Amino acid sequence: MYKLTLTGLLVLLTSFSVFSQSNYRAGSLTQININAKVAETWKLNTKLEARQIFSSRQPGEVVNNGFEYERTDLGFMLTKKVSADNSLGGGYMVRMEDGSFTHRLSQQFSSVNTLEVLSIAHRVVADETFNNVDPAEFRLRYRLGMELPLNGQQVDPKEFYGKFNNEYLGIFAGSNPDLEIRGLLSLGYNAADNNKLELGFEYRINGFNESVNAQQFWVTIAWFVSI
Repeated sequence: MYKLTLTGLLVLLTSFSVFSQSNYRAGSLTQININAKVAETWKLNTKLEARQIFSSRQPGEVVNNGFEYERTDLGFMLTKKVSADNSLGGGYMVRMEDGSFTHRLSQQFSSVNTLEVLSIAHRVVADETFNNVDPAEFRLRYRLGMELPLNGQQVDPKEFYGKFNNEYLGIFAGSNPDLEIRGLLSLGYNAADNNKLELGFEYRINGFNESVNAQQFWVTIAWFVSI
């Protein structure tokens, strides 16, 4: 059932992209998140993410439906809980793409409010990206996230839940600022309180300063482990 669902999402994603977009990428995002408590109010998150492209098209070019392994990201985020709902954090990420490395520093504030049957999370992140080829890139990000149990009033072990994220990124690189908007809808399964799996669909759009917007369609697979 899992493989059938993933295959169906990929077919729909690719078909929609091919026939309706002149500048797009479509593929999958797979990631592993490991959260470890390192002190009473400190946590370390380690995230390994890989991105694969199954279909793409640039303006004025034909559709490319070949498989392409695009990049791998390894990131670390150390956070400190400063109150019951709020935390501060700082992190570092390294990206390997086309045989070269890109480095990113980030600073974040997050707040999680748990209501009767709904969890609402706010996250504000500033990050700085550097490599040896492109000009330095600075981004300011805001993400609203919601999580809803599909059985009862809370997510218990061996139960499903739904998740929705909406994120806005202001991107500044050289003299050409841009905006990126992201939306994620996913289905999660809480195998245990320290082990979760999520399958979803993410849409991204940017290039608002160009004649043709750049759009992205991703099937997302994420595994979350707490130790």
